[in-house]
Amino acid sequence: MSESRTRVLVLGRDKEWARRAMSMFSDTHEFVRLPSGAERHDRLPGPDLLRAADELMSRRPFAAVVATSESTMLAAGFLRSQYGLPGLDYQQSLLVTNKWRMRGRLGSVVPSPRAWLSGRFLADGPELTAGTTDVVVKPIASSASRDVRRMPVDRARAWLAGQEGLWLVEEAVAVEREFHCDGVFHDGRVSWLVISEYDRPALQTTGTWGTSFLRRDDPLRPRLTDLTGRVIEALDAGDGVFHVEFLYDGAHLSFGEVGARPAGAGWGELLRVTTGADIWAAFVAAQLGLDHLGFAPGHPAAETSGMLWARPNADGSLPLPAAQAGRLPGVVLIGEGNMTRGADPTNSCDFEYRAYYEGLTAEGAARLRTAITAPSGAGPVTAGIGTAP
Repeated sequence: MSESRTRVLVLGRDKEWARRAMSMFSDTHEFVRLPSGAERHDRLPGPDLLRAADELMSRRPFAAVVATSESTMLAAGFLRSQYGLPGLDYQQSLLVTNKWRMRGRLGSVVPSPRAWLSGRFLADGPELTAGTTDVVVKPIASSASRDVRRMPVDRARAWLAGQEGLWLVEEAVAVEREFHCDGVFHDGRVSWLVISEYDRPALQTTGTWGTSFLRRDDPLRPRLTDLTGRVIEALDAGDGVFHVEFLYDGAHLSFGEVGARPAGAGWGELLRVTTGADIWAAFVAAQLGLDHLGFAPGHPAAETSGMLWARPNADGSLPLPAAQAGRLPGVVLIGEGNMTRGADPTNSCDFEYRAYYEGLTAEGAARLRTAITAPSGAGPVTAGIGTAP
């Protein structure tokens, strides 16, 4: 049976959501991986990866490459450019994984903070950052807010002087509101879009926090929609999925980052549960060169809907256990976390479990967060991924 199916090379971790999405195409596609000894090269778009891929192509030719996460998107793009396969090519992948190249392409298209490579930031001295008090330092390539730090300019210079490698330094925005725009693009233009708002800025996340879909009458919606369209068009890519972040300082919106993959930390499941959209299936379909528009939302999300990432409180007390959270009014699903109960989060996307809720009033959503945040007794999180308690 496998001989009649189209072979597809998969790069990256065996993620649950990617595996589920690929299973939807398993009748027509066979998903294969590099030999175990060569998998250590699947993140590096260089000669070792090409040598391993050439060897596989010579014995078991593949017609597409699927990257399961951001860490392998650049390598996947490299192979697509090498073999002329569907999906984002190397240059397009570079724009959505390398934050410096991203800034270079989009800085003149949408309002963006000033940014510098860490070497230039250190070499040029105070004149370079005149008028800037705080900066955000982040890896050139990373996901979520891992290893992202906000600090005064002088402290950033001292910190970077003791670090190895290349970093991106950005002028810090006085963030009052932070937005997350998820969707699909086709022929280089936005096909559908869902806008969410964090309940507090991502770098200010002590304790349980969350996101909810932006109200349809929010005055910033038209501007966010316009800016998202500009970002996607500037990428000059064909078909795919995206998530874009914007920062609001009370007067102006600024571009944060863009990714051409489903956002992590449960965003795909949030879209599926509340709108019927399957952004992971769209992600895989686009990489296979297939129609990816059939996985769009079937209906708008009910107001107010969103999710909460349950984490230890600032005083060290623990959030409500997952099984109890699943019985709270409005909760429609509990998703498993990525950290053990009582552990210290290392970044904003570490959590014990996710609580998805739907159709609450704004007051009801606030009460739900208060209830989950309430100090509680110990006990393991037992809810499985994508399963209601």
